[in-house]
Amino acid sequence: MSVAIIDDDPRAAKVTQMAVEDAGLQPWLIARDPSLVRFSKEHAMKVVARNILRGAEAAVCDHRLRPQGFAKFDGAELVAFLISKSLPAILISQFVDQDYDVSIRHWRAKLPSVLSRDEFRADTFAAALEICRKEIRGVLTPQRRRHRVLIRIVDIQNEANQRVVDAIIPAWSRKTAVRFPFAIVPLRLRARLKKNGYLIAQVNLGTNRPEDLFFDKFEKPPTPKNALFDHL
Repeated sequence: MSVAIIDDDPRAAKVTQMAVEDAGLQPWLIARDPSLVRFSKEHAMKVVARNILRGAEAAVCDHRLRPQGFAKFDGAELVAFLISKSLPAILISQFVDQDYDVSIRHWRAKLPSVLSRDEFRADTFAAALEICRKEIRGVLTPQRRRHRVLIRIVDIQNEANQRVVDAIIPAWSRKTAVRFPFAIVPLRLRARLKKNGYLIAQVNLGTNRPEDLFFDKFEKPPTPKNALFDHL
């Protein structure tokens, strides 16, 4: 089984390669293509994806592909696209703590498995790959099942030149605010986003790790009546 490895750092790619080999699989290191710089981000990503889809049966991709000029896009976007084409793909990152609440969360609903570099080994890779294969077939783990819930907006601010939303999910935790990018909210609902406002979203309440939470399929909430939302 051929596993494509996408990473802008050759040394890190070698470490990933060894873990893939230890899992009994055949690694395929995807080289940087300088010709892609003339393309738009979206077109360049699809060119890379087509190459992977032609020659690999699975993929492991680093999240930060921009620093050393490998690509204009983030690994999370590429992995989400590969999975949409039914190719099992795992996202890994050395900077999960810094990236999970915005640039990774943007795509998290479509990413069955995200691993930090520290936890990426042959056994964790094999387990993550199996979770991904099952989700592609429509079989979700309890940690990935969606629940339609009310969320309360705590704050809206800027982080790294983009708007972000901090929200409380009462059905998950009344004490922990979770951040997600403003851009994942549909345009028709963005005008409603304000501090102490509400939205409905599909959220994977089964996870106990905030970094694994995703938000999807946002809806307008019902109109509050009296003190209906006061306890949330």
